[in-house]
Amino acid sequence: MKTRSRHLAKVVGALALAATLAACGSSSTAAVDSDGLTKLAVGNFSANTLTFPYVIANEQGLFKDEGIVTETVNAKSSAELTATLIGGSTQMAVGTPENVMAAMDQGQGLVAVAPFGKIDMALVVPGDSSITDVKQLAGKQIGVVQRGTFSERFAREILAQNGVDPEGVTYVAVGGGVTMEPALRSGKVDATVAATSSVVLIKSHGLDLKALVNTMDGTAGAVGEYGLQTFWTTTDAFKQANPDVVQGFCRAMAKATNWIADDVNRDAGMRSLEKLLDVSTENAGHIWDQVHTSWSTSIAAEQWQKNIEMTLGAGSTAVPFADHVDTSCK
Repeated sequence: MKTRSRHLAKVVGALALAATLAACGSSSTAAVDSDGLTKLAVGNFSANTLTFPYVIANEQGLFKDEGIVTETVNAKSSAELTATLIGGSTQMAVGTPENVMAAMDQGQGLVAVAPFGKIDMALVVPGDSSITDVKQLAGKQIGVVQRGTFSERFAREILAQNGVDPEGVTYVAVGGGVTMEPALRSGKVDATVAATSSVVLIKSHGLDLKALVNTMDGTAGAVGEYGLQTFWTTTDAFKQANPDVVQGFCRAMAKATNWIADDVNRDAGMRSLEKLLDVSTENAGHIWDQVHTSWSTSIAAEQWQKNIEMTLGAGSTAVPFADHVDTSCK
């Protein structure tokens, strides 16, 4: 309950920001540039594998093929991404369940659009740790990116799946890979939730890690099967006013998703990851091998509902699939 209250407070703050931003932009009609291309402001995370399909769609000219030119608007947080979309400063944006679904639950007219990104999280401990099983985490300190965020929710789900009381551990905010590493080295935390890119980065610095569970290798149980980490979003108003633009965006992203899934593109994809993440060729290869099949161009209603319940609470029916997920993109 405390976690949900903390998160809802963040959502309320984000929605307040959105109300302020609404005066600065309009999401009703897409503009056209001098070349006749539709201009689309897209909210994005920079230097993050979560939006890799967007990177590839731009690099491969897939948006231009659909008559679209994108203006990337980078944000510092997922809450900011959702707020700027609602406020009209962007027309499409990557979203995370914790913010988008909560905003939908608060009555915001948002629509989820493909591609849908599989949850990429592992619960890891230092290689020399005596901890070898999730059950041994009872009473321990677990690192999460930030309190009340999806990484904490993931940890809670994994603990519960393994018979450990989620309230019986201490959650410690450790940030991303750069600040996560010293928290592990110093013993500030016994374990931490980390994405593939963070694990690869930390290992490259000489700190061995072992995964107790990992969504990318099937060891995370049910949450690894159905969990979503990202999807793309627009507003009902923009979709209704610009259906062809939304379809064009979605088609370009679907082509990018298929390009990434095809391992024949590994070398080119690695070069893109090197540039995106500022990592070595070797590390880019490790990341590619883990994540390149992480995105899907569709989602079933059952999977959507499971993510709603994981995010908003068991039994939640306030964000129905039919009203909030675009299924027309192929």
